[in-house]
Amino acid sequence: MYNFVKASLKLFYRLFYKVTIVNGEKIENAKGVVISGNHLSNHDPLLFPAFFNKEIRFMAKEELFKIFFIKQTLKATGAIPIKRGTFDRTAINQSIKLLKEGEIVGIFPEGTRSHSKDLDLGESHNGASFIASRARTKIIPFAIIPNKNFRLFSRIKLVVGDEIDAYALKEEGKSHDEITEILMQRISDLIEKEK
Repeated sequence: MYNFVKASLKLFYRLFYKVTIVNGEKIENAKGVVISGNHLSNHDPLLFPAFFNKEIRFMAKEELFKIFFIKQTLKATGAIPIKRGTFDRTAINQSIKLLKEGEIVGIFPEGTRSHSKDLDLGESHNGASFIASRARTKIIPFAIIPNKNFRLFSRIKLVVGDEIDAYALKEEGKSHDEITEILMQRISDLIEKEK
């Protein structure tokens, strides 16, 4: 099922969008890391199975698992349902377990989609920092940069940045707020550099 969904998404994005991946090898060569970036639309997690060979397990709000077609796509791509606005211990523990097994977990630190036309980042949450430091691993920031708000036949750029060693920063005494601030600044820098 995963390969079918992957092939379908790849065909869809190749036909209807011009997608460019910058520094994609930083994710392709990674193992057991969190990837984290800005969240603009329902397209965001779908770009990864379409254009990366690595399977990436994105956290997705559990409400999406109640919509039949989206539910099937999310399940096929291994998405992790999470209850928003709560400390969802089940989703957190599952993510940490996957990371320790060498899987890649995707987290949107804003928690919800941003509707800023200037790609300004919204309020951030500490999920990526908390999960990465508990799993003793790193965070790879990314930025999704559409030129016409995902309209058909528009361009989308997905830019991958340098890893942040969340575990090492936590061991040095950084708080989750401080690590999240570093992450959000890295995402913002990628957007400013590439848009």
